Amino acid sequence: MSMSTIFQNMYHFYFNYHQYDMHSVLTTSVFSRRIQFAVRMTVSFLVGSFLAYGVPFNNLLALQYLIPVMSMLSIQETFGMTIFACYQMLTAIVPISIFLYIVQKIGLGYKDYLAGELILLISSLFVAYKCSQVQNRKIALLIIAIFFSTIVNQANLPSTFIFILLELFVIGMAVAIVVSLLVFPLFATFDIENRVNYCLKNLQNMQTLVLQAFLCEDQMSAQVSLARASTIEQMIRTTMSLITARLVESTLEPSRCLQRIFNRRHRHLIDLTIQEQEDFITSLMFHTSSLQLMVKQCQFNEYHTHYARELRATLVHLDLCQTTVISSLLSSTAINRDEFNGRLADLKQALDTLRQVSIKARLHQVEHVLESGLTIRSEDHLSHAFFFYQIATIARILMRVTTGDENKSFFQEIKDQRKKKQKKKRRTLVEWLKPQWPRFVSAFKSMVIIGVGSLFVMVPGLAKVFENGQWILIALCMTQGDTVGGALTTMKMRLVGTLFGAMWAYITYLAVSDNVYHTFGMLVPWILFFGYLKPLPQWGYAATVACFTPVLITLGRIPYGDTLPAGNYALLRIEENLIGIAVAVVLTIAIFPVFAIDVLKNNIDTTLQLCRGSINAMHAIYDKLFENEQLDVTIVDVEKQNEQGIKSFIDAQRSRFHQLISGQRALIGHTALEPTLWWSKNSFASDRYSMLAEQQIDMFRMLHNIDHILLRIHECSNTSENHIKRLQLYADGGFLPASLHNELRNLSRQLSDCVGLWSSYFTLTQTRFYRIFRNFSFKRTKLNESDLSKHTQYLIELNQTIYRLQNQHQESVNRLLDHYLTCLTQGEALSDFIPYADNMNVYIIFMGIAALYYSTTQLARNALALGTNIHTIFELETTTLYRPF
Repeated sequence: MSMSTIFQNMYHFYFNYHQYDMHSVLTTSVFSRRIQFAVRMTVSFLVGSFLAYGVPFNNLLALQYLIPVMSMLSIQETFGMTIFACYQMLTAIVPISIFLYIVQKIGLGYKDYLAGELILLISSLFVAYKCSQVQNRKIALLIIAIFFSTIVNQANLPSTFIFILLELFVIGMAVAIVVSLLVFPLFATFDIENRVNYCLKNLQNMQTLVLQAFLCEDQMSAQVSLARASTIEQMIRTTMSLITARLVESTLEPSRCLQRIFNRRHRHLIDLTIQEQEDFITSLMFHTSSLQLMVKQCQFNEYHTHYARELRATLVHLDLCQTTVISSLLSSTAINRDEFNGRLADLKQALDTLRQVSIKARLHQVEHVLESGLTIRSEDHLSHAFFFYQIATIARILMRVTTGDENKSFFQEIKDQRKKKQKKKRRTLVEWLKPQWPRFVSAFKSMVIIGVGSLFVMVPGLAKVFENGQWILIALCMTQGDTVGGALTTMKMRLVGTLFGAMWAYITYLAVSDNVYHTFGMLVPWILFFGYLKPLPQWGYAATVACFTPVLITLGRIPYGDTLPAGNYALLRIEENLIGIAVAVVLTIAIFPVFAIDVLKNNIDTTLQLCRGSINAMHAIYDKLFENEQLDVTIVDVEKQNEQGIKSFIDAQRSRFHQLISGQRALIGHTALEPTLWWSKNSFASDRYSMLAEQQIDMFRMLHNIDHILLRIHECSNTSENHIKRLQLYADGGFLPASLHNELRNLSRQLSDCVGLWSSYFTLTQTRFYRIFRNFSFKRTKLNESDLSKHTQYLIELNQTIYRLQNQHQESVNRLLDHYLTCLTQGEALSDFIPYADNMNVYIIFMGIAALYYSTTQLARNALALGTNIHTIFELETTTLYRPF
């Protein structure tokens, strides 16, 4: 290995910028990323500790340990998230610090319990409302808890006490930001690009396996490749789940500047913003998964065998060309644009060859069927057309994103971004000042919890029993969550982390006593170990608590020396945390409880409404593109959009859907931890809800395919207007204006009614607390037998629609073959009466129509599977049919 390669690997490792043609585990493994985060957290602790105890700060009132604690709490996985967290905390604690300073100057002080309690409630309400993120809210509430637990129990505090606390918090945040920037920095921008590159590489591997399965001779041989493809698909979904969150984090990073610095070797090949990269990879994922779906349902009969043999060499060549293009994008060694254009030309030529060979194979198949007197199953015809359409679409997406504007300057990009921001609708002053009821209810709940916890501080008798009770108050601040399930998870993790941290604190005291710098040495390996565990979802907050607990116990106890034995201090911390958690459990469930099941059902309702909007958009987009006289746009406002606007609308829908599904999967895990109590007849069916998420993806994928196919047909029809009339034969009574439009309109109306009913179920079965305090809903809350009957009737009608569509498509194919036979008996050549035989655009339209019919049938099937699963969930939660033993 040359020195340049070693330097390049070190460079990529340090800045977390990965190229996936590298075989070094060091630069691309999960292990290395976790080690880097552990090092960042450890360095943050050491810098904060040496600042606190090595620099002579004046009048810190023995609270120096808050600097290393805050530096560890503030540091996040990415630089953008660290900036975002610190910004949100500062915007909350700075104004509240000024307010508390004024209050203290007016007269709040030692033993002013009643006034202290009132001001504490006001302050906690403001902070809880201001901080929308729970983690940031906890830390912002921490400064209030420390201030009030100290000021009412200690005399002769300086009037600037709150600013001393603010100084400590700000220093800790500054340390976290600097360390996050300088020590193995992980920018959210780079993390998105790394994930996109990983997904791109594995999507190509997935497509190769799907093609191998398609070219197999029998179903059993194909299952091996399909099983491998499914494993890769799950890996890709796991990787993509965090991209949406990273996009939010990257808003505070100079993303385009970072891309220009680190992408110098590849900007001439592909130069997408991170939002465009997310759109690119989700679109590619949708079409590759659609390809996999078709092969899973494929019948390996004589029709399929004919196509597989005819197209084997062409498909393998296309896949090889596509692999070469993707390898060029991911390679650490750059190639020039001319060479890359040559590879793109090879890919385009391979795609054209596939279309030509496909036309010949289809003509041979038609000729064979006509001579033998057999027929073609419509399902075979439509599914293979759908397969070829997806193959072509994936190649076209890849070619489109690699042909950007090479001459656009950096400043021109800034101007374009500014224009886009100016076009966005800005919130008015009234909208800014208008209170958000859900956030206010959540903030009010936080205020009540803090108020109850403050009794252990403000009531002299309780404060004496529990050694001022500040750890109980702090425990109540730090165990809050968006939902009951999230809060219970946080409490469990805090308890585990406190137990581990307290034990290590006692061991540290026995080993080094009160020596500060030796204490640092004992804490470093501990923080390094739990810093490695923190990125793991099952450890997360528990690892954070385990990191800072020994710091609080050891460094917080040192100023008091032997008057406060380490063993007693550790046990006191455990005892007060247990009390705080016990109180938090009761208050979390008793006061305006927001159960994860309610938030999950609200998410599902929103997702179904998005699907419903996409369903209504099907014929609306059709009417707009083909200027149908029966224009009927009811839900989706697309009548004023041009073709590019419709594409943007579809991309925005897909991005929003992906965001909702990612949140839905996280909420299923939280809901599984909650007590079902009285509102469910059975325990939470997590497997059913997980299946529900997958079925929503299947349904939306087909909706996306229909919209995309309509756009492609419109694009080709504009260049082949003279040939459109010849395609009238391929639909019942007409090509675009009649049959296709009616099918889309009727199907969209039926599915819209079904999705509306399913959506109402999830709304009606939310708990009374959620409906009253979050939705202001006082409507009927009980479901009756008519709901089940109506649901069953909708499923029956949907099943009938599937059979009706299949019969219609089969009749269409039979009529088409009869027409061919008539022409053939009259002595005409195949190329004379088959319009796509000598015109590529007409062939694309023909394949698009067939793929569209296949998509509509699959959409109905996916909707039926979704409705059946919802019906089962409906019965599980509202009836006693499935009562366990």
